[in-house]
Amino acid sequence: MIINAQQKGGVGKTTDTVMEAVVASSLFNKKVLVIDTDLQGNATTFLAKTYKDLNINKSFMSCMEDGDLEAGLVHLGPNIDMIASDYDTRKFGDFLADKFKNTIDRTFYLKKLVDKLKDSYDFVFIDVPPSTDIKVDNAMACADYVIVIQETQQFAFDGSKKLVLTYLQTLADDFGDKINLQVAGILPVLLQARRPLQTKIVRETIEYFGKDNVFNNIINNHARLEWYTAQGVQFQDFHDKRIWALFADVFCELQARIESFEKTNDVINFHYDHQYINQNRLTPLGKEMTVSGFN
Repeated sequence: MIINAQQKGGVGKTTDTVMEAVVASSLFNKKVLVIDTDLQGNATTFLAKTYKDLNINKSFMSCMEDGDLEAGLVHLGPNIDMIASDYDTRKFGDFLADKFKNTIDRTFYLKKLVDKLKDSYDFVFIDVPPSTDIKVDNAMACADYVIVIQETQQFAFDGSKKLVLTYLQTLADDFGDKINLQVAGILPVLLQARRPLQTKIVRETIEYFGKDNVFNNIINNHARLEWYTAQGVQFQDFHDKRIWALFADVFCELQARIESFEKTNDVINFHYDHQYINQNRLTPLGKEMTVSGFN
């Protein structure tokens, strides 16, 4: 189970979550579930625009109240499902406080429900808001791996440090081996290319967290990604192929990092060779890439 996280809002967590899920399911034929736990429902809206004509019977919060996530499953495509969020998610904290008398039961309620579904999927992506409340605690309790999404801004860099060294460490201290997540790595998001401050923050991030702990891939702030959030993910022209190639490499690097953790419990001397796009140029594999289920 994967979470893209950051304490600072507006850094692209939801966009990256949806793109990773869509690429994993459509390009690599992985069975994927996206669970939207953010009351804004941006992942739900993004996926609805991408796959069209959805029949959403139950929201995430309704499923939580009933103790059954399966009833909220929405089949988007051959390899991808979703559990949709709505504004009723605002009740999550009060619901847990009323239902449970102790912190452990409140914190691990979502995990108990997700564990009933997870074996049906290769990857479960949980979209979370930029906060550290009981709702996010519930999601983190489910996670196997966290990707820290970091814009090349000072506030985002500071947020990454707080997320990893304070928030996640506090969860581990409070709940011990009940929290089994690993930080897969810091994924930089470059707002504007060739800006001295941006490259400086990337360099400082590598120096602070260590080269092995920072993704080799960097998300560039493509205008096409903004178009996707408005119109849904597409695959129609060369520019789309570059975006898909970028997230194909992000997903492949994620898999490689997971494999390293599962073999050695670390990412020491980790290296990823770009397979689909390198320095914004499609590789031969990227040029040959085709995707089923999209125009």
